[in-house]
Amino acid sequence: MRKSRNKTASIPAEIKTSLDLPPLWGRLGFLSPEEAEVISHFELRTGKIVALGFELGRARFEEVRGRIDKAMRDGDGYFTYSISFLAPEQRALIRTAIEQSL
Repeated sequence: MRKSRNKTASIPAEIKTSLDLPPLWGRLGFLSPEEAEVISHFELRTGKIVALGFELGRARFEEVRGRIDKAMRDGDGYFTYSISFLAPEQRALIRTAIEQSL
């Protein structure tokens, strides 16, 4: 499922769930051009579409649309989300940023 995992240094991430609500906060546990793992204290449902914002190297990403494919809650009350990115053009930009940050 996860071909090219890029471990991150727990990059801060903004999670937008709606235009009407303030953004939530979390951290990227890993990032690849196709998907990300986001850790957050906020509970979201599987299947929900979210927009992520984060920085990777010199690149700033905003409104990276993805679908929550899996959600798990740990004993401390934090949620780990597997998020698949939806837009091919955003995946290509993430791929470039990952390659440049190596």
